[in-house]
Amino acid sequence: MKEQKVSPFVAGTLGFLSALGPFVTDFYLPVMPEMATYFSTTPSLIGASLTASMIGFAGGQILIGPLTDKYGRRKILLASMLLFVVSTALIIVSPDIHFLNLMRVFQGLAGAGGIVVAKSMATDLYTGQELVRFMAILGAITGIAPVAAPVCGGILTYITNWKGFFVALLVLGLLLTTASFALKETLKPELRDKRNVLHVYVNLFKVMKNPLFTVTTLVQMAGMFVFFAYISSSSFILEQTYSLSPLVYSVCLGLNAVMISVGSAASMKFKSMQTGLRVMGIGFLLSCGLIAFCILTRRSIILLMAAYLLTMFFYGIMIAITNAVALDSERSNAGAASAIFGAFGFIAGAIASPLTMMGDYHVSTSALVVLGGALCLLLTKMMIHLLNKHTTMETQRNSDKS
Repeated sequence: MKEQKVSPFVAGTLGFLSALGPFVTDFYLPVMPEMATYFSTTPSLIGASLTASMIGFAGGQILIGPLTDKYGRRKILLASMLLFVVSTALIIVSPDIHFLNLMRVFQGLAGAGGIVVAKSMATDLYTGQELVRFMAILGAITGIAPVAAPVCGGILTYITNWKGFFVALLVLGLLLTTASFALKETLKPELRDKRNVLHVYVNLFKVMKNPLFTVTTLVQMAGMFVFFAYISSSSFILEQTYSLSPLVYSVCLGLNAVMISVGSAASMKFKSMQTGLRVMGIGFLLSCGLIAFCILTRRSIILLMAAYLLTMFFYGIMIAITNAVALDSERSNAGAASAIFGAFGFIAGAIASPLTMMGDYHVSTSALVVLGGALCLLLTKMMIHLLNKHTTMETQRNSDKS
């Protein structure tokens, strides 16, 4: 496959599509109490709206990924974006909380479609180091989203009510739908899966038979386990333990988002992906250990923030390289691979988030980030071995062809 240059328009569109998920789940968090008052309902039912979107987000990746391998990327993307627009519009005019929660499932499902298709299209368009570069750009955009969404939401509370939040999401959806129409189909008809729909879903299990893909997926799960443990407990640690104001806390989250982007960009500077993985694995564990040390011993906020920033830097490297390796190793099943890869990352976050609040959150968070960092290093060593083996086989195969 002839490598293409990374188009700014394609990179921007796919980047914002892949960042849609966090805005679906996190953007409206500051106005949840207001929504409870508006609908005269309980906080638990309002909280269920978050769970509903996550159900759609997780299930949607599994459902949509294989379909893109059969029917092409563009059709599925346009259908997903149209569903996003319709479900968001219906949320704004919801008559009660139950209808709103139902629409949140569809909104999450549609957001999942954007993420799966974005990664699948990237795999169709680019190979090798060019794919790593593109994933670095994607990582820079998507790395900011989980922390940018609640920060933007916090600012928006001074301007509008809860419906205004979903109007903003509707506008974003319309813009991305328009941009999606301008994208070209990236999966040629002759490369699509010709089997019936049921057989297409067999690919979900087929990709897991690839050791390199499976181990790479586990590496990013370990990284996301640490990331969500950090995000889930950071407000309690920084605002309650270190007495930071909500505004200063938001600034700290913004700095961490910047470091994720810097790490994603830095992944392009290594001579090989193996070198980048070695640096990432060791650095990630050491910085996780520093986080735990600072939290448990109540070290200065400056040292703790330095530990957070270092961890997010290495996390950014991990995002870019693991995405590129996982999808490149299952190029013929890119849709299914993207679905599994994305869904498993979500599962890791779903496990880590509640565990951080068990018992003393200082102790639980410290234990979880160290555990995740250690698992990441161990799995990274396995990934490097498999990547070397895969590279040798590819070189031999190309040599035989020539």
